[in-house]
Amino acid sequence: MVKISSAALLLCLQMQPGTVSGFLPASKNLNANGNGAVTSTTLAFDWFGLRKNGNSESVASIFDSSTNMIVNTQQKDYVTDGDWLSKNLRNKNNKNNDAESADVVVIGGGISGLAAAITAAEAAKSANDPKKIVLVEANNKCGGRVSSVETDDGFVLDEGFAVFIEEYPVVKKLLDYDALELKRFLPGALVKLKGNDELARVADPLRNPEDIFASVLSPIGSLIDKIKVLPLVLSVRLGSVESIFAEAETDTKTALVERWGFSDAFIDSFLKPFLEGIYLAPLEEQSSRMFSFVFKMFSDGSATLPKGGMVAVTNQLVEKAESLGVTILTGTPVASVAPKDDDAGYVIECVDGSNRSFDTPSVVVATDGKIAKKIIGNIEGFESLRDEPDQVQRSVGCAYYGFEGPAPVEDPILVLNGMKGENDDPVNNVCFPSVVNDGYAPEGYNLCSVTVLSDAMDKYMGKPDELDQAIRKQLATWFVDQESDILENWDLKQIFYIPKAQPSQLNGPQPASFNGGRSSTTFFGKELPSGLYVCGDHMATATLNGAAESGVKAGDDVSKAMFSTGAPSPSASESDPEPAAVAQ
Repeated sequence: MVKISSAALLLCLQMQPGTVSGFLPASKNLNANGNGAVTSTTLAFDWFGLRKNGNSESVASIFDSSTNMIVNTQQKDYVTDGDWLSKNLRNKNNKNNDAESADVVVIGGGISGLAAAITAAEAAKSANDPKKIVLVEANNKCGGRVSSVETDDGFVLDEGFAVFIEEYPVVKKLLDYDALELKRFLPGALVKLKGNDELARVADPLRNPEDIFASVLSPIGSLIDKIKVLPLVLSVRLGSVESIFAEAETDTKTALVERWGFSDAFIDSFLKPFLEGIYLAPLEEQSSRMFSFVFKMFSDGSATLPKGGMVAVTNQLVEKAESLGVTILTGTPVASVAPKDDDAGYVIECVDGSNRSFDTPSVVVATDGKIAKKIIGNIEGFESLRDEPDQVQRSVGCAYYGFEGPAPVEDPILVLNGMKGENDDPVNNVCFPSVVNDGYAPEGYNLCSVTVLSDAMDKYMGKPDELDQAIRKQLATWFVDQESDILENWDLKQIFYIPKAQPSQLNGPQPASFNGGRSSTTFFGKELPSGLYVCGDHMATATLNGAAESGVKAGDDVSKAMFSTGAPSPSASESDPEPAAVAQ
C-alpha cells in the first residue's frame, strides 16, 4: 500500500510531470490507510482502469481501496462557466465585511508561486517594512509538478521522472544546494541499440578524458558525427544564455541536421530519445533555442537528484517562504478575482468550505496558462482572454518498480531506447534513481523509473496490466542478466500519468521558450490592470528555471509597486515582444 508522506509535496527538467496549482479542483484522489479508512491526498482520475499487483497495493482508486491503478495527476478546475460563479459567489458590488486584508495574495503554490512569494517577502524584509503575504493553494500540498510520494515500504516516487540541473541560474539563487544533498548523474547515457546485446555508452570526453577511447569506439554515430559534437559543445559552453536565445529560432530537428550536420542515425539513436524524454515532444516540435539552452546546462554542470526525491525542492521553498512570514494556505481553491468598486485592489473569493475571501491591492496569478485565462477572463474588460487558444500541453507517463538486490546498471546514468521507430515498445528511457541517490529506496533495495511518452500512454489507455507487461518484456531484453527477476519479481509500485507535464515550447499563442520571462504585467499581449500579475513556466521557459524565473520576476514587480511612491512598477508599461518567427 502506498502512503502519501505528510511532507510530500519536478524539472526540474522534464523529464517531468504537471499539475494545476491554485485553482479549484473537481475531484480528489483518495488514499486508503491500513484500516481501509480514506484520507484525502493528491487528485486523480481513473481514466486508465484498475489493476492488482500481487499482494501489494498502490495509491488507491476512490472506487476501490484494494486495487491499483494508473494515477492521473491532472487537477481540474471546478469553475467552468459563469453560471456557477453567479450562483455561488458574492456579488462584487456587495460590501464584503468578512474579507481578510493582505498586502499580496499569490494564487498557486507551485514553484513559480513560491518564488514570487519569497521574492516579495525578501523585499519587505530588506525594507524593514513587514507585509502580509498570503499564498493560497487549491490542493493539500504545495509544489505543483515538483512532487513526490513515499510508499509504506520506503520507496520515493517522483510524480514523473525528473532531474535537478545544478546550473539553472535562477534556481541557484533560490535554493540551498548543500541542504538538498544532491547526487550527480554521470555525463552521457547508455543506449540500447538494435542487434547489440550490450548497452552502448555515450560519454563526454571533455569532462571525463578517460572516456575518450570509449567515445571513439562507441557504435552510436559515425566518427564524423562524433567530431561534429565538438563545435556544438564549444558553442554552448563559450556562449552565454542570452546569446543562445538571440539565435535564429527553428525546430530542433532542423537545427541538428542543417546547423550542426548530424546524421539521421545519430539523431535517432541518441538525441531523439534523450531530448524527447526531456521536452516530451517530437524534435520537429521542439525549440532549437531550448535545445542549445539545455545542452549548455548539461555541459556546464550536472544532472542530479536530491535526497528524498524532487519534493525536497518544494519543501525547501515552502520552509523558506514560511520563515519569511508568508502565510501558506493549502486546500484553499480560488474561484474568482474581482476588482473592487473603487479600483483600489481586488477581492479574492475562495471555496474551501468557509467561503474565505481576501481584500488585497496585489494579486499574483501563479497557475498554468489555461487557469490564468479563466481567472483573468472573468474580470470585466478581459473576457476576450477566454477565447484565446490554449498553448498545447505535453503529457507523459512514468512507471516505478521496486526490487531487492543490485540494479542492472550500477552507474548513475540514464538509459535510452535507441531503437525508437523500430517497434512500438513503450519505454523511452530508464533510470535507477536509487543508484544516483540512495534515499530513493530502502537499504538493500533499488528503484527503477520508466518514462513512457504520450503516444505509448495513449495506446495503453485503460490497459494498465498490458502496459506493465509490455514494459517488463522490453526491459528484460535490455537487461538480460536479470530477465527472470524483471518478469516475475519486480514489484510495480505505481504508474503515473501526467497530462499537463509542461507547456509546449514552439509555435502556439505563447511558446514556453522566452528567456528571462515575459512581463508579469501583461498577458497574451494585453496590459493587465494595476496590481494584477501573472507568472508560471508558460510565461518563460518549460523548465524549473523558467518557473522560478517568472515567479521572481512577478515578485520583483510586486515589490516595486509596494515600495514605490505611487508610481507604477517600471514593468507595468512593458508589453510582451512578439516572439521570433519559427519554422512551422
